[in-house]
Amino acid sequence: MSKEALKHYRRFIKACKCLFRNDKVALDAAKVRVRAEFRKNKDVTDTEQLKNLFIYSEQTERYLRQNVVQATLVGENTYRVRLTSDTVLEKNAPLPGDRHPSSSGCG
Repeated sequence: MSKEALKHYRRFIKACKCLFRNDKVALDAAKVRVRAEFRKNKDVTDTEQLKNLFIYSEQTERYLRQNVVQATLVGENTYRVRLTSDTVLEKNAPLPGDRHPSSSGCG
């Protein structure tokens, strides 16, 4: 694995460790998937193709950090969501047929 590929691999694994902290099953599954994807492309030597793979890796890592959260069941129908400093919070789009699109939907 090239130094550049190894750098991307390590950043991806670090993002998974942060995202799936305290969830061994999810972390192990993520590591297996990341390792498989990098191994699948280990023989790529074309500079343009490598550049595209590195861009894809960066975009996917950023998406995970910004848009995936970990939730833990703490009671009946109640979850605690762990947000990080990277989590991007946006206003949800109104659902079709929503009579009160400006309401927060929290009661």
